Amino acid sequence: MSATPLVTVEYLQALPGFGGADEATLEALIEQASGLVIDAVSPELDDADDTTCPSTVATVISSMIRRGLGNPRGAQQETLGDYSYSMGSDGGVATLYMTRREVKLCRRAVGKLGAGTVPLEGYLPVQRSELSTVAGGGGTDPWDAVTAGT
Repeated sequence: MSATPLVTVEYLQALPGFGGADEATLEALIEQASGLVIDAVSPELDDADDTTCPSTVATVISSMIRRGLGNPRGAQQETLGDYSYSMGSDGGVATLYMTRREVKLCRRAVGKLGAGTVPLEGYLPVQRSELSTVAGGGGTDPWDAVTAGT
């Protein structure tokens, strides 16, 4: 099953550096990058498309594709005569990937933050240590005393 593209080829071609790229290559990279983003923030973007995609997510996808197009061999450094170019600390990857920052940006854009709450209910039996002597004798459940008004 292929992922729904979250950006269009036209969107990418309007950005600097994508004008000369092959449309078929861009379509394949868009599908791959969209799948990675949807997986990272699932289920929030499961039904999204290029018209409903948040702009932050579109920016992340364009950055991912730019990395993939700019370094398809996964080289970390290249030298040609006196010219030398280094890709930096994340330059040695030949596949599409999301950086930690990009994952955070996408999660924030769709409102899926790392902290949350879960309502819990538990009806555990009263332990013997919780029983107290209330109004006239014997161990009783303290809640019975509260509800009886004593």
